[in-house]
Amino acid sequence: MSIYFVETNVAEQRALLCSWAERLFVEGRKVQIVVGSTPAAHYIDEMLWAFSQSSFVPHAIFSPEVPRVEPVLIVFDERRIEGFDALLCDSPVSLDFMVLFETAVHFVLRDDDEKRRESRLLWQKARDMGLNPIHVPYVRPV
Repeated sequence: MSIYFVETNVAEQRALLCSWAERLFVEGRKVQIVVGSTPAAHYIDEMLWAFSQSSFVPHAIFSPEVPRVEPVLIVFDERRIEGFDALLCDSPVSLDFMVLFETAVHFVLRDDDEKRRESRLLWQKARDMGLNPIHVPYVRPV
């Protein structure tokens, strides 16, 4: 189990999330993206359609009524979908949920003091559980 703590800024978070989704998809992983609202789900859905000129990430917004086979699903809550092994967190989720996945990515928002404090507490809890979280320092986009 790997938990990545990826530093970013609020304005860059979702573009970085899309890059992680693409990377994991190219590796053959099945990815859940957890969002906190319907507008967030639609925004990420649109971004995944258009963020990269060189590739396409097959994805859908999850609905329990309509089974989906896309390798990237956008979900609204801490619902683990069978067969999915990677988690991208657009909104906060519990560490107990993160550990259900082989890979989890939590974004540390450098320019939001409250969210940065929450990330620090999550990091400490992960270390206390012996999970050895992985720090990914901020890299300015080019």
